[in-house]
Amino acid sequence: MKTPRKIWVTLLTAFGLVAVGSLGLFWAYGQIEHAAKTQQQNYVVVIHAQDWLSELKDAETGQRGYALTGDENFLKPYLKVRDELDVRLRELHQLTLIPEARAHLEAMVPLLGEKLAHMAQVIALRRVQNAEAVSALVAQGEGERLMNAIRVEMTAFNQIEEAALARHDVQFHARLRYFFSLLVLASLITLVMALLFAWLIYRDSRHQLKNLVHRETLHLLAIQQETSRELEQARSLAEKANLAKSEFLSNMSHELRSPLNAILGFAQLMESDTPPPTPAQKASIEQILHAGWFLLDLINEILDLAMVESGKLTLSLEPISLPEVLLECQEMIEPLAQKRSIQMTFPVFAEPCFITADRTRLKQVLINLLSNSIKYNRDGGAVIVDCAETASGHLRISVKDTGAGLAPEMLAQLFQAFNRLGREVTAEEGTGIGLVVSKRLVELMQGEIGATSTVGVGSVFWIELPHDHGTHSEQLKVATKKCIPTPISRATHQNVVLYVEDNEANLQLIQQLISRCPSIHLLTAKNAQDGIALALGCMPDVILMDINLPGMNGIEAMRILNLDPITAHIPIVALSANAMPLDVLAGLNAGFFKYLTKPIDVSEFMETLTLSLEFAAKRRRSLTSTSTIEPLAVLI
Repeated sequence: MKTPRKIWVTLLTAFGLVAVGSLGLFWAYGQIEHAAKTQQQNYVVVIHAQDWLSELKDAETGQRGYALTGDENFLKPYLKVRDELDVRLRELHQLTLIPEARAHLEAMVPLLGEKLAHMAQVIALRRVQNAEAVSALVAQGEGERLMNAIRVEMTAFNQIEEAALARHDVQFHARLRYFFSLLVLASLITLVMALLFAWLIYRDSRHQLKNLVHRETLHLLAIQQETSRELEQARSLAEKANLAKSEFLSNMSHELRSPLNAILGFAQLMESDTPPPTPAQKASIEQILHAGWFLLDLINEILDLAMVESGKLTLSLEPISLPEVLLECQEMIEPLAQKRSIQMTFPVFAEPCFITADRTRLKQVLINLLSNSIKYNRDGGAVIVDCAETASGHLRISVKDTGAGLAPEMLAQLFQAFNRLGREVTAEEGTGIGLVVSKRLVELMQGEIGATSTVGVGSVFWIELPHDHGTHSEQLKVATKKCIPTPISRATHQNVVLYVEDNEANLQLIQQLISRCPSIHLLTAKNAQDGIALALGCMPDVILMDINLPGMNGIEAMRILNLDPITAHIPIVALSANAMPLDVLAGLNAGFFKYLTKPIDVSEFMETLTLSLEFAAKRRRSLTSTSTIEPLAVLI
């Protein structure tokens, strides 16, 4: 009788443990759901606050428009804000759960009353007097002072809500981990109990007890499956909460493009209208265009951020020539530096240097860091770009400026989206998104990004990416061993174009098109190895490359030419029947200067050829001006 008693005791113990575990799992699931809802409410508060501040800015803009023109239509945003202010404030006050945030919200109430009163005073004055009298009232600065005070309170309010959103995100993931731990523990208990039952049944040889244990095991497995489904639901809820912001920003950015296109288009028409606008009108148009282009940059950066956070961004990681990328960035950014007399210094490489990265996204990150180093620098300052290998085998690219520097508390907030560290009240324009996107891109390229700063001295922003130590010389030997290069004379032709194509009909078509341009000499090759040999021997200005070549394909040939310092500067244009959008994107990411699809558009082909030849000429002049005593191959 002892054995059955042990079995029943064990069975009851198992049921008790399963019951306790199930209660614990349901409790943990409730905590996860509560944290997700709280996180979502914080996000709704931030969006409502931003919308409300945007409407207030629209009202102020409408008031200014009425003061200048006397057109009552400009007052619609002001009337909307005036009529809906109390309702909007009550809604925001009810949604806000944090006392500190409510305090800033309550501090804004008298400021808003004063602001609306001042706006009403301006409107009333304009109704009885002219624009000059209104300008005198506006020039006193009371409206701007009130708006700045409202911005300060709203910034503090947003910072508190965003900090709460971050805390709730941490709390959510902590509860998710606790839930998963309980699930693992329940599974282990189930497994131990099942093994114990099997041992007892085997020892006592009782068929009925075997059937009972079998039924209970199935019941426990059903509980485990149900728990797994609940965990999957919790994970799905977490993913929806994390992607809600990205989807909202992406949809909002797309919706803004249509009206923005009209604003920029008609503003440019007004700028070039006949008769030309007056100086005052021209200044207003320039302000519209400046703000419009800035808004377009903001929309593009928001789309980049949404794409990165949604996981839809794909990168092509491959060996990239760092000197070549830095040279391209230097050409793009130096005109901006010259406007403020900022001296830029870039590293000189004694030998080829390669890193593993996505070429397009690497340039995007570097341009962002370089632009910031100029934007937040002092006039007549300096920017120093340096490169060094770290102990971990990575290459660190650093950008040092001589700006005002950042305090430690600002450095801690550096990579937060839409946080401009107080610069929103200065004259410097910005979005607060560029560094966030750069951080995500560098991490996707298996690297790191960081910054150091000293107030009054300047800042250093750096990225670290894997250093590619391959020499790539063997690839060049294999590709060129079958052909002997034969230089040609350029006495009668200004430009030389090489076309690598195995299809005879396509060769004849391009030959006929090029024959219309007497200043261009066309070279042809029917496979990648012959094309590489001709490129090394004849140094064409532009290379046209088919993708689907026999043996080595066009992408492999293009990479070999880009890795060789002798031909790395030559723009290579893809001509391919692979016309799917993903094929085009993959080709551009791989390093092609342009990507044209077959059947070719003759007008587009000739425009691309002209653009490529102009780029090649500019690149030759740039390389010639930077080389002094050292040979060209060393500098690139």
